[in-house]
Amino acid sequence: MKNPRKLNLMEHLTISFLLTRRCNAQCRHCGAWPSKDKSKLKSGSKTASDFTTDEIDTYIDEIEKTPEIEAVGLTGGEVFIVKPLLKKAVDRLREIDTPYTIVTNAFWAKSIDVAKGVLKDFTDCIGIGFSADSFHDEFIPVRNVVNAVKAAESLNIPYLVRATMKVGDTEESMKQWFENAGLPDIKVIQFAPVMYIGEATEKMNPEEFPNKNPAVPCLSLRTPFIMPGGDVFACCGEAANIEGKHPLYLGNLNESSLTTLIKKYDTNPFIIALYTKGPRALWELLNERPAALRDELLLRSPCGTCRLLFEDGERIERLVKLLDVE
Repeated sequence: MKNPRKLNLMEHLTISFLLTRRCNAQCRHCGAWPSKDKSKLKSGSKTASDFTTDEIDTYIDEIEKTPEIEAVGLTGGEVFIVKPLLKKAVDRLREIDTPYTIVTNAFWAKSIDVAKGVLKDFTDCIGIGFSADSFHDEFIPVRNVVNAVKAAESLNIPYLVRATMKVGDTEESMKQWFENAGLPDIKVIQFAPVMYIGEATEKMNPEEFPNKNPAVPCLSLRTPFIMPGGDVFACCGEAANIEGKHPLYLGNLNESSLTTLIKKYDTNPFIIALYTKGPRALWELLNERPAALRDELLLRSPCGTCRLLFEDGERIERLVKLLDVE
C-alpha cells in the first residue's frame, strides 16, 4: 500500500478531555482503561487520575490558539463526581466561546426535578450523552437516565442516549427495553457493540462479543483525546490504553503546543490510513492470522484491532514498510 494521499484531517476537530478516570460504577464492559488500573480508582478516593485546575486553564489556553478545534468533549470516568472541575472547564470554554459536550451516567438524576437542578447550569451544552444499557443498569438505574432525558428535553438541551449491545441484543430489543423503562418516544439512541477491551477482557465471556468489525474508515480519529497529565492521543478509543509511545500517541502538552501536535494529523501515515481505510484493512495488510483466542476477540472490533496493531513494535515496523513510510 502506498502512503495514502494527504488529507486535511485538521479541519473541524472535536477534542476530548478525560476530566477524571474515576467512576462510581464498575461496569463489566467498560473500555475506558485496562481493568488492572481501574480497580484502583474508586469514586471516593483522592488520586492523581483527575485533571488539575491549572491543567484546565493551560490546555484551554492551547485550544484558544488552535482554530482547528471547534468543540470540546468533557468525559470520564464520570464527570459529575468531579463537578467543580467540570464547571471550571465549562466556564473557561465559555470565556473563549468554544462549544462543549458532556458524557455522563446520570447517577445524579434521582428525579426529574433534581435532574433539572443539575442541568440548569449547562443549558448552553450543545449535546449531552447519557450512558444507559444493561451494563450500566447494574450500578445506575435506567430510571435515572429517564429522568435526565426528560429534564434535558424540558431545558432544550440536545441529548443522545448511548447504549452498548452484547451478543443477543438488537436495536429493537434495546428500544423496547427503554420503552419499558419509561422512554417510549426517545429521540436519539446511539447503539454500539461491546468490545473486547478494558474491563471486558476480564469480566465478560468470549461468546458475549459480537463480530462487528468491517474494513471501514475509523471516524473516531476526528476526536483527539487529552489525558490528565497532558498526554494527547489521536482518538477517543483504545489508543490511550496502549502502553508506551506508538503511532497514535501525539505527544504531551507540557512539552509541545497543541497546534504542533494537531499538525501530525496531516502527516502521520498511520492516522491517515486508519481514517481512510480503517483498522481492519491495516490488519489485512499484514496477512497475519490471530495467534490466540485473545487476538481473535480483539479483531472483532475496531478498537481491539488497533490494540493488536500498535501494542507490538514488530507489527508497527512491518506496517511502516507496507505503508511505504519515508
